[in-house]
Amino acid sequence: MTFETGDHLIENLLKSGVMVEASGLRAGGNPVGEVLQSKAFELRADLLVMGGFGHSRLREFVLGGATQAVLSSITLPVLLSH
Repeated sequence: MTFETGDHLIENLLKSGVMVEASGLRAGGNPVGEVLQSKAFELRADLLVMGGFGHSRLREFVLGGATQAVLSSITLPVLLSH
């Protein structure tokens, strides 16, 4: 059996009685942190769960960082895991 990214997490959360739904989206050139929070708000999510990963300072400067963007402008509760 092949699992997509996050399937194990979703399965375990559902077994624990947590209402959970995965949603895919494309940033389309927009800042990823803003896109994630906008989609969560659109879905009326109670919580945004995301991995917190650091990159080199050069990469962060050039590409930006979703974690940094979310933490600098939090619009809903966020659970970060690193």
